[in-house]
Amino acid sequence: MKQVFFIMSIFLSISVFAQQEPLFSQYYVNDLVINPAVSGSKTYNPLTIQTRQQWLGFKGAPLTSNIGYHGALNNRSAMGGYLMFDKAFPNMQASLNLNYAYHIPLDYDKVNLSFGLGAKVMYHNLDFNKDDVPPGEDPAFSSKSYDKVLGDALSGVYLYGQNFYAGFSVSNILQSSFNTPVSGSPYDNTEFRNYYGIGAYRFNIINNDWQLEPSFLIRKMQFQRSVTDLSTRIVYLENTWTGLTYRTDGTAVFAFGFGANNIHICYSYDHTFYGEIMRYTYGTHEVGITFRIETLATDRHIGFWGF
Repeated sequence: MKQVFFIMSIFLSISVFAQQEPLFSQYYVNDLVINPAVSGSKTYNPLTIQTRQQWLGFKGAPLTSNIGYHGALNNRSAMGGYLMFDKAFPNMQASLNLNYAYHIPLDYDKVNLSFGLGAKVMYHNLDFNKDDVPPGEDPAFSSKSYDKVLGDALSGVYLYGQNFYAGFSVSNILQSSFNTPVSGSPYDNTEFRNYYGIGAYRFNIINNDWQLEPSFLIRKMQFQRSVTDLSTRIVYLENTWTGLTYRTDGTAVFAFGFGANNIHICYSYDHTFYGEIMRYTYGTHEVGITFRIETLATDRHIGFWGF
């Protein structure tokens, strides 16, 4: 078991330092972390907190948390930002992201188009503990610690209306590199670009109380194969929902959410059908809470479904 843990740790260290950005299954709850142009697109200002425990029961498995907020400044401008923390032995990374978006009404009270730009500061740390290295493995890992602070940029475009949205975004535009001296780090550490495509459409079923929302998220890291999430949610009275997602890496996700009085809580469970690691874990769990904060500026335009 310790050999499995060590091998997976090496895999995680390489994948994190190659900078595939943290994943959240409930991308439709907090799409600010995907696209800066989302900032200010709601009829309220959402304050969202999410945490994700991957591979529960596996020591050193990824734990990711974020807190984000965005809202309108006036009829056209909006700002947003979030803090992201991601830990997966032997790596830890934290980032601060600040976004600006400009909204253009294409059809009054029906469709808006927004453009977003963002800047982020990232801190990365790689730290091996000799107690975690099994017998027979390279002891060089036990005495190395590397850390680095980097900056980068992101951009996006977002088209949305009362019953649909679609967007495209790119992160790590500058491709900041760890190749400058990092205390002799042996890794080729480049912030590869990540590309995202997202979309959803919502329509009534049975009556106006029940709605169906199919959606998708396509993620593509530079030089890697793309991964697609295909999701469907059933919504009741716009604040209670349940849904399923199929991810093309062989993962199925069950999720549900409910809310009242401008507070919404959601949960999801991921189960991966492929890979040896599933023998040692209890799946992946994700929890989120959103507070809807209303201001005078949020009345300026329509927004897609709030939750």
